[in-house]
Formats: sequence, C-alpha cells, structure tokens
Amino acid sequence: HPCFFLCQRSPIIKMLNLFELFGFILLVIETLTGMVGNGFIAIVNCIDWFRSRKLSPADMILSCLSLFRFAFHAVLMQAAIFNLFFMDSFLMLKIKIAYDSLWLFLNTASLWFAAWLSVLYCVKIANFSHPLFLQMKRRFPGLVPWLLLGTGVFSAITTTVALTGNNIFSKCNPFESYLNNNNDSGINTSNSCEFLILLYVVPDFFPFAIFLFSSILLLTSLWRHKNLLQNSVRDVSIEVHLNAIKALASFSILYVSNIFVEILSIVLFRMGINDIGVHFIFLNVMAAYSSGHALILIFMSPKLKQESVRILTR
Repeated sequence: HPCFFLCQRSPIIKMLNLFELFGFILLVIETLTGMVGNGFIAIVNCIDWFRSRKLSPADMILSCLSLFRFAFHAVLMQAAIFNLFFMDSFLMLKIKIAYDSLWLFLNTASLWFAAWLSVLYCVKIANFSHPLFLQMKRRFPGLVPWLLLGTGVFSAITTTVALTGNNIFSKCNPFESYLNNNNDSGINTSNSCEFLILLYVVPDFFPFAIFLFSSILLLTSLWRHKNLLQNSVRDVSIEVHLNAIKALASFSILYVSNIFVEILSIVLFRMGINDIGVHFIFLNVMAAYSSGHALILIFMSPKLKQESVRILTR
C-alpha cells in the first residue's frame, strides 16, 4: 500500500524535485485540514457526551470515525516526513512493521466506520416498505455499539493476518531486496503472492460493498422524495433534499476514489512499479478523501456547523 512505497526511500536527507515537493506540500495541507476537521468533530461529540452522559448512534460512529481518521492522518504525515527526509535503510527496516500495522488497522477500521455511518443514515432517512428494510430500521441503531466493537476486533485480526502473511511470503516483498541493492525491479510471481494481495484487498472490499449498497438506496430514496416534493411545489424542502443528495454523492465519489487508488497501489506494488510521484498522487487522494468527508460532515450537520461558526466568529 502507499505507506509501504514511502518506506522505500533510503537517503538520509534527499532534496525533492519540484513535483515531489508540490505533492508533499499538498499532502501537508490536506493532512492538517483532515486533522483539524476530524479533531473538531471528535471534540464536539466528546463534550456533548460529557454533558449529557449519552451519545446517539450517529454520534458514536462519528466519534470513532473522526478519532481513527485523526490518528490515520498523523501516521500518514509522520511516514511521509520520516521516510522522505530523515530515514536510512536500517531504520526504515525497523519501523516498517509498525507503520504497516498502524496504517492497515486505522484505514480498515475507518472504511468500516464510514460504511456503518452510511447504513445508519440509510435506515433513518430512506423510505422503503420492504419488510427486511423495516426490520433493519428498527434494530440497526441498537446494534451500533456492538458493530463498532466488532469493527475494531475485525480490523485488528485482518491487520495481524495480512502482516503475518507478508512475513511468511517474504519473497513477494521487494523491500528487503531493495535494501540489499537488488536490481531486479520485478516482483516474484507465485500463487502465494496472489494470496498475499488478497489479504490486503479483501478486508476493504466488504465495507465498500456495504457502503455502496446503502448509498445507492439512500440516493434513490432522496431523489424519489425530491421529485414528489417538486410536484407539490415546496421549494425549501426541495433545496434541503438537493443539498443532501449533493453531499452524499460527493462523499460517494471520495470513497470510491479512495478504494480505487488503494487497489491500484497494490497492483503497482505487485508489478514492481515504485515511482514515488505516482504514489504521492495516491497518498493525496486518500488524504483528500478523509479531509473532504470531515468538511462535508461539518457543513451538513446543524450541530457541528453551528459550533464551527460560533468558534470562527469569536
């Protein structure tokens, strides 16, 4: 994954070219935006929890999502700085497992939390008469705490399995050969290597499928309801629904883009393509996904928007 590619920069201090410097500066801006946005969401929800001693299911998911994304941005930024400027080969080899573990765990959990948030919005807002959907509408909010706990356990297990497989199938890993000045740019092709790639891809596929299905249902319901309101000439309600559709569609594009570049980065890793400029593009897309969704959540939530305006106008 992209964090791994950054770990392949061996000079202790290296001057970046113009493209790499631009990508790094953009990554810093996106990371700081994401940390501020997700940190703000987490702080607001924690203050509400401290005052009322309870959190709604949506606030539970948002709190976990924002905390994990805040940590994800911190790991991303540290990996970029250390590996681009201050790391030698020996130190990179020592911290590679730590960064891989944190990256995989935080990213997998964040994708699941975003998927559960989409499902929650779907069962709360969408209007369908199917018995299975009505049953989900009644039961899903009560399942949220258990789903969050299960997501953390599942993410830890998949991270452990993926990293264990990476150590077992070490011949698929060009990292050690790179450090040993191996000039072979290709990656060994075998069934075990294909299995290792699945360990990285499959855990992200399930939350993506859940998110995509719930988002399509919600967008369909909102669009249908918007058309009904349009026929009754209720302009205010139509505007609200259009804003909700735009926000959901924007986040869907960000989510799909994030999944796409993750899979593409693994494919390039499998092919032995280690161009740092390409992977800076991937890192910027991932950072933009997390940062952009945080901003969407803030502007679409009346509570978060009110708090942000109150802080900015002080």
